[in-house]
Amino acid sequence: MNTSPARLEQGMQQNMSLNSSMQLFLRTLQATLMELKDLTNQALSTNPVLEELPSPPAPTSDDGMPHGLDYAATERHELLMDSLPQQTTLISHLEEQVLQSALPPILEQDSLQIIAHLDTHGFLTDEEAIQNILPPERYRDALHVVQDLEPAGVGARNLQESLLLQLRRADEADSLAYRLVKTEWENLINHRYAVSARSLGVSEKQVTAAAHRISRLSPDPGSGFSPAERCVIIPDVIVERIGTKLSVSLTGEGVPRLALSSQYREMLTEQSDSPELRRYLSHCFSEGRNLIRALEKRQETILSVAQSIVRFQKDFFFKGPSHLKPLRMEQVANDTAMHISTISRAVNGKFLRCEFGMFELRRFFSTSLPIAETKQKISGGAENPPMVAPAISAAAAQARIRYLVDHESPTKPLSDAKIEKLLLKEGICISRRTIAKYRDRMHILPTHLRKRG
Repeated sequence: MNTSPARLEQGMQQNMSLNSSMQLFLRTLQATLMELKDLTNQALSTNPVLEELPSPPAPTSDDGMPHGLDYAATERHELLMDSLPQQTTLISHLEEQVLQSALPPILEQDSLQIIAHLDTHGFLTDEEAIQNILPPERYRDALHVVQDLEPAGVGARNLQESLLLQLRRADEADSLAYRLVKTEWENLINHRYAVSARSLGVSEKQVTAAAHRISRLSPDPGSGFSPAERCVIIPDVIVERIGTKLSVSLTGEGVPRLALSSQYREMLTEQSDSPELRRYLSHCFSEGRNLIRALEKRQETILSVAQSIVRFQKDFFFKGPSHLKPLRMEQVANDTAMHISTISRAVNGKFLRCEFGMFELRRFFSTSLPIAETKQKISGGAENPPMVAPAISAAAAQARIRYLVDHESPTKPLSDAKIEKLLLKEGICISRRTIAKYRDRMHILPTHLRKRG
């Protein structure tokens, strides 16, 4: 059957419209509240048929006080933020470079995926999540693109790699400083310059000079862009415990409420004698509807993902952070019948508040740690058969380390070896080196610096 040119063109336009609608939804889904505000403000300034509705009144409790969030404080914060000059975020700065680089479409999208997984310092802290989305070769090529962006050092998996990237950008890949970071990292961070000098066959004076050069590099590539220090975090999701059940709801705070103008709708009806104006207004209404639907779908998706996370992490919300379970994005993707990349976008920069504090949704995804087999003794002296303790997440292990340190004797603080033994008794098998790494991550001082009296 022959297809007329008019029908073919109409089909192509519908397909393009679907693609643009999906792209708009993905943009709104990935956006943080601040980025969402910028996106909608731009739409309001360029689309005359869009209107922003006033925020609904704050819900109140039985005593008439605002329920949940401190709405007065939120309003004061918004007024303060509106009065401050707009700053480019690190993520938007990197995205702009990618979009202006004329990359092949697939490589461009893969690079944007990696950028979405960077933290505010520019580090790729959740490499596993992006490796679950992209095939190895595409991941490697996209990571190379991101690591080649400005500022130097972004896209690194850790501080060591970031410093190497910065030195390579400065054409110092053949320098002693580069060799020191690459091959003598442990000695470098522990100031064992004499050991490094012997290992590299140079003088200690040369190593000291190279270490001085390294000290002038940035340990935080994104420091010039992140406005996080001045922002009050507004949660996207609230989880409340009601008896034996958990209630999951969206706050709606910071999400603009948009509508289509009735005045322009009447104008569209009345201007039947002006085809050009009708085409323009029809285009504006189409774009406006797409944005409103994208915002609605964004909220529905975040809520669905949050509800799934709460189902998997029920013990966390009843018992606290030390009961966080291992959870992979694939599990939530299967539970919600969504693509894993949608889950990744939905948790990007979104926050949840519960009785234990404020947590980024991404925080609830964690790999499991090796678990030691334990034997449980009963009062009669006999032993039950060996049993394997339930798997716990790395985040839960860190919470347990924090608890042990917080409850240690100030005169006899726990060594990493002692913490290792205490955790092993609980069925948590972690090496001393991993414990030391977790301590550093949680800014817990070494044993000799924690001792008091």
